[in-house]
Amino acid sequence: MSYRRLLAFLRPYRGRLMVAIACMIVLAACTAGLAWLLKPALDQALAPGNSHHYIYLIPLGVIGLYVIKGSAYYGQTYLMGWVGQRVIHDLRNQLYARVTAQSLDFFTHRKTGELMTRISADTLLVQGAVTTAVSSLMRDTASIVFLLAVVFYQDWLLATIAFTVFPLVVYPIVRFGRNMRRATFDGQSTLGAMSALIEETISGIRVVKAFAMEKYENSRFQALTDDFFHCQMRVMRVQALSFPIMELLAGFGIAGVLLYGGIRIANGSTTPGTLMSFLAALIMLYEPVKRLANANNVIQQGLAASDRIFEIMDAPIAVVQPEQPQVMAPFSSSIAMNGVTLCYDGSPNPVLQGVSLTVARGEVVALVGRSGAGKSSLVNLIPRFMDPTQGAVLIDGVDIRHLDSRELRRQIALVTQDIILFNDTVRSNLAYGYTEVDPTRLEAAAKAANAHDFIAKLPNGYDTLIGERGVILSGGQRQRLSLARALFKDAPILILDEATSALDSESERLVQEAIDHLMEGRTTIVIAHRLSTIRHADRIVVLDDGRIIQQGCHEALLEQGGLYRELYELQFANHADG
Repeated sequence: MSYRRLLAFLRPYRGRLMVAIACMIVLAACTAGLAWLLKPALDQALAPGNSHHYIYLIPLGVIGLYVIKGSAYYGQTYLMGWVGQRVIHDLRNQLYARVTAQSLDFFTHRKTGELMTRISADTLLVQGAVTTAVSSLMRDTASIVFLLAVVFYQDWLLATIAFTVFPLVVYPIVRFGRNMRRATFDGQSTLGAMSALIEETISGIRVVKAFAMEKYENSRFQALTDDFFHCQMRVMRVQALSFPIMELLAGFGIAGVLLYGGIRIANGSTTPGTLMSFLAALIMLYEPVKRLANANNVIQQGLAASDRIFEIMDAPIAVVQPEQPQVMAPFSSSIAMNGVTLCYDGSPNPVLQGVSLTVARGEVVALVGRSGAGKSSLVNLIPRFMDPTQGAVLIDGVDIRHLDSRELRRQIALVTQDIILFNDTVRSNLAYGYTEVDPTRLEAAAKAANAHDFIAKLPNGYDTLIGERGVILSGGQRQRLSLARALFKDAPILILDEATSALDSESERLVQEAIDHLMEGRTTIVIAHRLSTIRHADRIVVLDDGRIIQQGCHEALLEQGGLYRELYELQFANHADG
């Protein structure tokens, strides 16, 4: 099934594939032709008393065959290489597009390094399977057909003797192929775990060093490399056994031919030229058979990798675009959640349970609660990063599942606590998602976010490369860039995950000023960790265990008591102790 599915990727390139196959047939015919020429060379050109014109014609024929053979080999190698690269190009693009189309729920139980391995390393193995499958199977099968014709034409009885060992060849090919596929699948899974651990360790290297856990992480990595080593040795064992077993079987066939052929020459029933031509064809015949065995190993490796790739390709996309989306007008009224329940895959307990909440246009609503209460899950439903298990999210009375997600997200600006910046220029990060940028508007957004001054001091200003995740910038600078990006987007709906946490006082002041600019005239939903920052929110919504348990303004909730007052007093008691 996986094999047929892989070969389907060849369909767009049928033209080049047909030309490559024609080159393979010519190549196979030339190989058989060289074996066939040995008979007249030995029996006529080199025999005393025969016509001397064979002495000149046969070498010319050999040269001609080699010229044609070389041209055919170049054609099939280049064309199959091109087709193989295009197949992997298409497969990688489809796989990447599939991954980026998934909802956030998809990424909750998959590691980044594992997905990276499937897109990079697994597709390389598939390339070998596709190109080897077609070129080796086609070329070597054609060679076998032509060479079989030569050996049976030369001496059908000798050919029958030689091929008594052929049924024995099939078993090791099949058996080794199965072992190769299992070993490769296990190896690629371990390689994915290695990539995930590398990505995890490097991104968290400060924590690793702070806790002096280098030896522990090294031991984890060494355990994975040991597993990978054993998987690779299983692969090597199969590859190493394939060659001597095929050679041994070939030796039995050739020995039988030499014995019986020698007897026939001795009694005058055949000529030395016929026997040598037959042996040459037979030896040439075993080569494509051995290559087919090796090709089977490569194909099995590719099929093991394709199983892992198609597992991702076949993963259902939870957030599906409507076939005929409703036209989304500019946001004008409200965001409403009606009886929203959300369950993650693999989790028995719902993250949100029957949540109903309406946020009016221009309102500032803060979400508070203990860690794990469902705050982030709730706001992730608004841009439709995932769909609720039950209930609906409405914008201006329209279920967002009926809207084009791209149009919906153009009206929402998101600033998260975990600032995501790309290894690009400041300008590209601020104008992310836009192809044409007005420099004046970009600078105005940076100034409003208190980011323009430090950007101007960078080596190349707005054209400075900031490194992976903005590594050359401080925490406060990264957060101000993120706010400037949201200001530049100028969306009517704003979602803020506490953007002032873990900052020094000066950075917090600058970031808070930027947030105040950003919130002006926008409908804002704030996930608040520091309760002091949301005192002036129009409404505070308290979540606990996926349910709304309190709503109101700051003063009313303090007077009411309950969880909000408990969290508030606990937070300020901690500040007082500090």
